[in-house]
Amino acid sequence: MAEVMGAHGIKGWVKTRPLLEEPLLLVGQSGLVLAPGPGMRQGAGQPVTVLDLKRQGRGWIMQLSGISDRSDAEALRGTVILGHAGMLPPLEADEFYWRDLEGLRVWSEESGVVTLLGEIDHLLETGANDVLVVRACEGSADDRERLIPWIWGDVVEAVDAEAGEVRVKWYVDA
Repeated sequence: MAEVMGAHGIKGWVKTRPLLEEPLLLVGQSGLVLAPGPGMRQGAGQPVTVLDLKRQGRGWIMQLSGISDRSDAEALRGTVILGHAGMLPPLEADEFYWRDLEGLRVWSEESGVVTLLGEIDHLLETGANDVLVVRACEGSADDRERLIPWIWGDVVEAVDAEAGEVRVKWYVDA
């Protein structure tokens, strides 16, 4: 749901990177857990409540339950706030959560030839449009990593989550 980037001020607020289009959905939400992030020593998560959330420059700052000073906030750097799928708003047709796209195989058709480009490893937010990071997998055309823009209709043609695949208009570079 969000990544904690560091402390903000002296009253325990944290700088965060929400991973939701509507970050304000986190305020007061029950069932959130503060857990170790990637690269941290793993441990048990602890329940947390987002008491307040404000836009700060290009990012967001949060006030979390049980965090009252800068030292406590600084100790949270690198942690993540997790929740369950039921907290997320329902999607419209042709909308997808990033987590549902990760691991799908990406196929491209060029001149009647269908080619496996790889699997979606993760997505990047670039501002202009999101980008699929497609890594080579067993059976893919080559060992290259590809960055494919998420432009529905122009580049991304179809997503079949049940079949585990995404169809794109993308050239296989020689």
